Amino acid sequence: MGKLASDIFDILDLGGRIFKNREVLRYSYIPDTLPHREREIMNIASILITSLEGHTPSNIMIYGMTGTGKTVVSKLLMKALQEKSEMMDSKVQKSFFNVDSTFLGDDIAAAFSTLSIVLDFDEIYGNELARILHKPVKCIYINCQQMDTQYRVMTQIANRLAPLKEEDRLPVSGLPIDEVHCRVLEKFDSSNSLIIIFMDEIDRLIYKSGDDILYTLTRINEELQKSKVSIIGISNNLRFLDYLDSRVRSSLGAEELIFDPYNANQLRDILTHRAEEAFYSEAIDHDVISYCAAIAAQENGDARKALDLLRVSAELAERDHSPRLSVIYVKQAQKKIEMDRVTQVVRTLPLQTKIVLYSILQQKIGGRIKTTTKEVVETYSFYASKMDLTVLGRRQVVNLMNELDKLGLIQTKVISFGRHGRTTVVEANVPGTEIINNLHNGILSKLKGIKPRMLYTTTF
Repeated sequence: MGKLASDIFDILDLGGRIFKNREVLRYSYIPDTLPHREREIMNIASILITSLEGHTPSNIMIYGMTGTGKTVVSKLLMKALQEKSEMMDSKVQKSFFNVDSTFLGDDIAAAFSTLSIVLDFDEIYGNELARILHKPVKCIYINCQQMDTQYRVMTQIANRLAPLKEEDRLPVSGLPIDEVHCRVLEKFDSSNSLIIIFMDEIDRLIYKSGDDILYTLTRINEELQKSKVSIIGISNNLRFLDYLDSRVRSSLGAEELIFDPYNANQLRDILTHRAEEAFYSEAIDHDVISYCAAIAAQENGDARKALDLLRVSAELAERDHSPRLSVIYVKQAQKKIEMDRVTQVVRTLPLQTKIVLYSILQQKIGGRIKTTTKEVVETYSFYASKMDLTVLGRRQVVNLMNELDKLGLIQTKVISFGRHGRTTVVEANVPGTEIINNLHNGILSKLKGIKPRMLYTTTF
């Protein structure tokens, strides 16, 4: 066993040579060029360029469905803007301290150079003078799905604004929000910069914690003396601004840009561009790119889906020691990705919600492809009692079913029987046996082998 453990990676040597660089296919990778997003890049850049001239750019709201390039465009522009600002800072300092003798004369130029050396002029005054001549631009990226409270967002902005000693960092909890606000203001002004805050998935933050954070950030320029702040919000919800208080909308005053979904041809171009960097040229069949693009185009033009599909397909081909990536592996990857996604969602469900889903799936594998609310409630009550849990009432179970519907795990539909009334029909959208087996391996292991108490005969 010791030898096996030490030699395991020799045994698993893939042998295949499909990938040159698999990181290129991850959506976190920021390429140098983005096919079919040139117009959006230029539109945003034309707003942000004023920051390089020392002016505060307008706030921006970027909308678009998942996988339309909002985040990658934003990160590409962040990188370019930061690099351009740093280059301008460097030029300002060089032009200030490299004195031209033809302009001042040899003696004065020599005296100035000597004075700079003796007093260490660059070190003492360089940064301050450069900032008078050119105000640096600092870009901060915040993922609001992870930083989902006003406190966390404000502290993260402050801690990312400049490299800080550990004792200078704001704690992740424990301070009054008023103190956090004051300390953030101090750090903003001490940076003497134009600060552009990119807030990705900003709708998640607002839905959970309200719009106080946006009101604070849009009004913060009134309190700053040496720095200014602009906000770029990124959201999947086209109606995001409708959920904001009218005062916040007015303060935000954002320019709005919409990223349209990619079509199949555009996705093919994107995948082709990435594949050239990711794979060896002889390692991929020509029809693989088109097939991946067509699948992703059917799902709202999601480029992330297309990239994931291509990457996982190639990984499966390598594990199979195949010298080439073919459509066969794409089909396998499609099933794997879908199942992994569903499994991850189910794993994070609350216990009572898992039992509701479990009850629906038990009806499904028992032959009831479609079941009713009444049947689900009765089956749920049976299993909840077996787990020694508090049995929820009908209305609570229906609310949990609605949550499952929103997640896409089930589908509910109201059917009318005329004068006999209406009923809600429930159908599972996920594989019953696989999910039930996963649940049996976890917290619902106690229910393994226990069949539903009731057998129903209604048909639809």
